[in-house]
Amino acid sequence: MTEDLNETLQNIKMITGVENVILVQKDGLPVASAGVWFSKDEVFAIASSTCAIFGVAKLIHGNFNYLLMESETSKVFLASLPNDPNYFLTITTAPRVNLAALFIEMKDSLLRVSFLLKEHISGRLPPLRSYSSDETQRVLGGFTVADGGDTTYSLSRSIISLDRSQALALRALLKQVHDSIPNIDSAFLALSGGVRVSLDGFTNDRLAAMSFALHDSSDRVVRTLRNSSLQNVLCETGNTRHIIYAVPNGVFSLWVDKNSQKLGLMRLLLKHYIMEIRRVLNTASTMKSAVPKDLRDLLLSGGSEGGLILARREP
Repeated sequence: MTEDLNETLQNIKMITGVENVILVQKDGLPVASAGVWFSKDEVFAIASSTCAIFGVAKLIHGNFNYLLMESETSKVFLASLPNDPNYFLTITTAPRVNLAALFIEMKDSLLRVSFLLKEHISGRLPPLRSYSSDETQRVLGGFTVADGGDTTYSLSRSIISLDRSQALALRALLKQVHDSIPNIDSAFLALSGGVRVSLDGFTNDRLAAMSFALHDSSDRVVRTLRNSSLQNVLCETGNTRHIIYAVPNGVFSLWVDKNSQKLGLMRLLLKHYIMEIRRVLNTASTMKSAVPKDLRDLLLSGGSEGGLILARREP
């Protein structure tokens, strides 16, 4: 099977614009690869990173056909295998690859990979491998370009505050999106600090939170792999397209019927509205989030016997 599988992955690698192809088990274990990498640790890093995104997309959409992450320097493409939820392909491409040609030429290869796995593995998964904290850090260190420097990872979020005029301006833009694109299921903004802006009086909290998480996970992977910021995420199922764009301190999320409009035209229309949404959000006030002192004291304190000490302000 290994020879046939490697040959199939090489066929995908030969598609114009494709740089690397990795067959990944759903728990993040790389099974086979083809491309420019030579380090096993680098292949593992790609597989484990994209596995997190694959899991989030599965939580939101169940079974999906593909997920595309676009940045200025590259595209990262996750393709589900037909009728095989235990594996997926991770494909990295040049920034200006012809996506339509990629989808058409890759269709037969996906069927071939799925066939080979079912014929030779018969439902048995490869053995799982666990990594210690030190091993994980060594893998991440493989992405360091300069020697002798320590890499640190930090998280910083701001809380956004909208006044009435800004909120109305955003709602007006969402209304224009609804009017220009037919068969929209949902369109909303999920902003840091729990702010949600939509045309409905109530926005599903789960969809807003998961859309934000999907974009955030994708952004971290693109920054790690390509040192570039994520521009948008596109996830397509059998009936729906889910498009997420980065906006200041949040994301714009659109759910639309797959057959309502051609993808290229829809992305062209959205480009204008995303620019306007970003313009409005750039005028909004923000503040750095902070853990309340009482909660910070509670989290950081500990008793002599390992118990917690409750802390509160005196009146």
